[in-house]
Amino acid sequence: MRIFGVLTVLLLGLSGPLLAAPASSANKQQSGKAKAAGDQEKSPQQKAMDTLAQAGIQQAIKAIEKSGSFYPFGLIQHGDIVQAVGYSGKPKDAPKPEDWARSLFVELGKVAKKRPDIDLMAMFRLHDVKGKDGKTVKGIWAEVDHRKVRPWIIFLPLVKHEDTGKYSLGKMIYYPTKQGLFEQHQKK
Repeated sequence: MRIFGVLTVLLLGLSGPLLAAPASSANKQQSGKAKAAGDQEKSPQQKAMDTLAQAGIQQAIKAIEKSGSFYPFGLIQHGDIVQAVGYSGKPKDAPKPEDWARSLFVELGKVAKKRPDIDLMAMFRLHDVKGKDGKTVKGIWAEVDHRKVRPWIIFLPLVKHEDTGKYSLGKMIYYPTKQGLFEQHQKK
């Protein structure tokens, strides 16, 4: 089985807003000021993590729009170059997504050990979470890690509309984790 294939893409153009929602000019000014204030509080490493996460989530959303799903993948960033890492074998030989996600996490950790020049990595997969109401919510799960900053988990719920069967994006949830892709962040 092939562990992963690598595709190099440029990060240019991937730092735009994830979703553009219509807003009044007053709301746009307020949200722009809040975003600018939030960005001023973030370190360059945290801003880079946000940008990489946004790029991966956009790719996951595109895949979901096109085919209804996506297979777990990772992103590795060195400078301005982002490498997409994913399964490259025959689809019929592909492991279950949850098995591949575990293997991908381990492989990204190995890459991080071998390549000290890489400071930023992320991994993306579909994930189901039980809500407070007991219902299962499908969403895009991402782990974003920087060698110098603590790793974060991001979950973007996909809210299914019963009347149309289509999904819309819910509110993104962020939380820190100790189980990072870089060795110094992993639980001991």
